[in-house]
Amino acid sequence: MSTPRGTVWGHSGQAPGYSGEDHTDATGRRTVSVFTTTIFGIATPKAAAAHQALVNAAVCAMLDKPVPTTSASASSGS
Repeated sequence: MSTPRGTVWGHSGQAPGYSGEDHTDATGRRTVSVFTTTIFGIATPKAAAAHQALVNAAVCAMLDKPVPTTSASASSGS
């Protein structure tokens, strides 16, 4: 998966009531897991964007890199 701070390898999946994502770095020495509550097929675009932002922040923390900031114009459309 391509992220704002580099490529990671992993898996995502869902079960009734939650979704989970596990990602690891290129060395296989660092892994991050993100689990969120969800309802299949009913995620709003705003909730999907929040979930992706959470995954990106977790991957950045795993890689010891700062979370990229967004410009005001990019976030004003939300």
